[in-house]
Amino acid sequence: MTARRLVVAALAALVAAAILAPAPAAAEDPAKIFAKSCAPCHGKDGTPNAMFTKQGVRNFADAAWQRAATDAQIEKSIREGKRGTMMASFEKQLSAGEIKGLVAHIRKLGSGK
Repeated sequence: MTARRLVVAALAALVAAAILAPAPAAAEDPAKIFAKSCAPCHGKDGTPNAMFTKQGVRNFADAAWQRAATDAQIEKSIREGKRGTMMASFEKQLSAGEIKGLVAHIRKLGSGK
């Protein structure tokens, strides 16, 4: 009977822990992340201003760049940054889901939508 009580108590503790555990934070809207973290250099519509363009900042509205860049390459640039450029790493600031959301948002900028 004691073993049965221990099992019941352990199950009750697991259920309580699951109920009381904080819910994971919801991923922030990709458009809001872009506006806060990307638009200062890339422009709100994905087109950097002339000064940033001269410095090599990507124009996400450029159809040729959109065709040439893979989602994996864009994810890597966001996650790791780009050495020798102004592009910083966002690996510690953004979750994997938020980075994927940003990639999808960047793709929308290239579609003109």
